[in-house]
Amino acid sequence: MFLKNNIFWVIFFIISCQPLEIISPVEFDNSLLEKITISAKDTEVNIKYNSIFSEENIEGQLKTTPIEIINSWIKENVNNIGNENKLIINILEASIFKKEINNLNAKKYEEKTIFLYEVFILVDYELYDDGNFLLANTTVETSRSTTSKKYISINETEIIINELLHKALKDFTTESKSMISLYMKEYL
Repeated sequence: MFLKNNIFWVIFFIISCQPLEIISPVEFDNSLLEKITISAKDTEVNIKYNSIFSEENIEGQLKTTPIEIINSWIKENVNNIGNENKLIINILEASIFKKEINNLNAKKYEEKTIFLYEVFILVDYELYDDGNFLLANTTVETSRSTTSKKYISINETEIIINELLHKALKDFTTESKSMISLYMKEYL
């Protein structure tokens, strides 16, 4: 009996000492994203988006909100050259929502409800001359979503949200570069 009990504890100890999978956090490195250089003397950023406080809106729960991420990218990656013109960037929306939905594809032992995370970004770029006449403008819209299990750790939730925000920012910067190259190409 003593031998069986010791073998059990040795096996239990070996199994419990297995290494844990450590998931590294997502880092927002703007130097890896698209850069825009435009012929303008100044750049002005207007935040016209007001957060909607609701049960589904989770911007107030995040360390870094979508607006902060966009502002950071603009400060680091939108560059001005020239002595005239003014670029105005209006952030019209930068929201993130977390909704509880039914898992329609759930198997027998899987969770019947899951979380859906959605990010939506809408930004308007306007280029004015020194006489305050509109020279060119374009609007960029990006949305992304992902799902997760309902019962996961806070760390996993944070990683899922940060990955979603990073992918949305990457989509947004690529689309911004494309739309500005298309509609403001004379001023690049």
